[in-house]
Amino acid sequence: MPSVSLNGIDLVHDDTGGDGEPVVLVNGTGATRTAWRAHQTPALVAAGYRVIAPDNRGIPPNALPPGGITLDTMAADLAALIEHLSLPPCRVVGFSLGASIVGELLLTRPELVSQAVLMAGRARLDTFGSAVSGAAADLHDSGAAVPASHRAVFQALCYLSPHTLRDPGAVRDWLDIFTYAGGATGPGVRAQYEVMRGIDQLPRYATLDVPLLCIGFADDVMIPAAATREIADTVPGARYTEIERCGHYGHLERPAEVNAAMLDFFARRPEGASPAVPGRVASAPASGRGGA
Repeated sequence: MPSVSLNGIDLVHDDTGGDGEPVVLVNGTGATRTAWRAHQTPALVAAGYRVIAPDNRGIPPNALPPGGITLDTMAADLAALIEHLSLPPCRVVGFSLGASIVGELLLTRPELVSQAVLMAGRARLDTFGSAVSGAAADLHDSGAAVPASHRAVFQALCYLSPHTLRDPGAVRDWLDIFTYAGGATGPGVRAQYEVMRGIDQLPRYATLDVPLLCIGFADDVMIPAAATREIADTVPGARYTEIERCGHYGHLERPAEVNAAMLDFFARRPEGASPAVPGRVASAPASGRGGA
């Protein structure tokens, strides 16, 4: 588990090493770098890439970092790590809040990025997104202890597709994961929930000039696929792909389809890439699972 002192924080990150072209993976609110290890990191390594996955500021041990927790400071941390590791220009992937961090990096330091992927990205909060962020902050401030079983059911409803919830084997597995995995908590994670409040990146996104793939998840109630497509419709030349039968955790529910879309995009030459042609990927039930 390498770490490096950058921007006043101890920036912990995974690094598979090797001489493959680098891909940087940036996770979402309250999530650590370890979530990428299940599906995206192995697929990228198998395809010959070097994978770097940092923890965002707000995740312990950087719960109360100097400079605060904002899109600006998180994008600056990402830029500092890319430069420290001598990676630029490289491919960068962001999920959920991580997509907004990557978006800020594209706006402020585009020379560091050759291609970018935004999974479940949004340029601004909608009404429900604002409510979710506010409720998470209120829960933290209340100090209430939520039973693990309740947290697991709530997360399943928020993050998974109805198709997954109707698959008895799949939902048992996911409830076990949500029950026992826990997750990062504390003041830093609370601050992450507030990062997008009052921000609208869409007008700035219209100025981007970096090859971009936006991946929406068809059953995502946390960040609707339409919000991700809105980014693709705004960024000149961006491509959009929508993965069916998955919710907010689409990259974990339907990893084969998500990884295929990402790797196909990476295989395209950044220079002179063909114009955006929105696509839709229909996923089949996972092997051995009888999806409804």
